[in-house]
Amino acid sequence: MQAHLTDAHAASDAALAARLACRDVAALDPLYRRHRAGVYRFALLWSGQPAVAADVTQDVFLHLMTHARDFDPERGALLSWLLGIARNFVRRRSGYDGARDDADDSADLVAPAAGPDAVLIARQDVEALRRAVASLPPHYRDVLVLVELAERSYAEAAAICGCELNTVRSRLSRARALLARWLAVDTGNAASDRKVAS
Repeated sequence: MQAHLTDAHAASDAALAARLACRDVAALDPLYRRHRAGVYRFALLWSGQPAVAADVTQDVFLHLMTHARDFDPERGALLSWLLGIARNFVRRRSGYDGARDDADDSADLVAPAAGPDAVLIARQDVEALRRAVASLPPHYRDVLVLVELAERSYAEAAAICGCELNTVRSRLSRARALLARWLAVDTGNAASDRKVAS
């Protein structure tokens, strides 16, 4: 049994996806363990909602289980393919009323600092970033989350978004500018709130 687990972990994503396409459900577990965090993080950063990110992650791996034969390793990495699927699911859910989940999972995105004040500031920074990313139009949000936060290459982002490489570059440049402007306004408002509270 232990040798089987070791072999499954050592197998490439492509080999595991091929096994899954042949209905070997045991191949799903190592793929899920390898890529669930990346898919969840992408969905969380895109949506800003932990419940949506959890649902999207589950949907992505259910899709993988039933559509593994659609993955083509010649076209790119499995994680890029999974992020493309996650992008589609999270965009479909973006029609929600925008209600925020009050669950505090900032620790998933930042390491706790030395003291409680530093942890609180880090959580506020993460929340400001989530709000800023969520405020971006979807086509800018796509490239920003893929390139800057999910660390995909420009080429992978272009393939996932179905656009040209230069389009990714221009959208990323615009997304960065919008994000910087939004964060500057949000930071200014937060500083004013702190002065009033003092």
